[in-house]
Amino acid sequence: MTSLENEHLAHLQMLLGSGSRSHQASEFIPQLYYSLYQLKKDPNSTSNSLKTATSSIRHRLKQCKAYIEQNGECQELLGRSCSEWEKTLAQRERELEVKRQLLKDLQERVSKLSPA
Repeated sequence: MTSLENEHLAHLQMLLGSGSRSHQASEFIPQLYYSLYQLKKDPNSTSNSLKTATSSIRHRLKQCKAYIEQNGECQELLGRSCSEWEKTLAQRERELEVKRQLLKDLQERVSKLSPA
């Protein structure tokens, strides 16, 4: 799992459970499909189990929705289209390259100034 630099997105990832080692938390989509299958198979006896099986999913989604509503930066990031993401990523990569070069130049200056 990669580490997210943006603390708000990292918090959303934690809320969704994608970093969880728990089998139940990491595979809630298959659980949803299985619950729907059970409902289709026997609609009279499984209506409560569908509600039970999807309650953790609904709870996580409500937490994420509330967190996104409170955080403007997340709203802005999640509101972008795919083409905007490509442009944003390219811009940030350029910015990082400029910063890397600046750090490299500073490191060379410091090494020249410091005695060997």
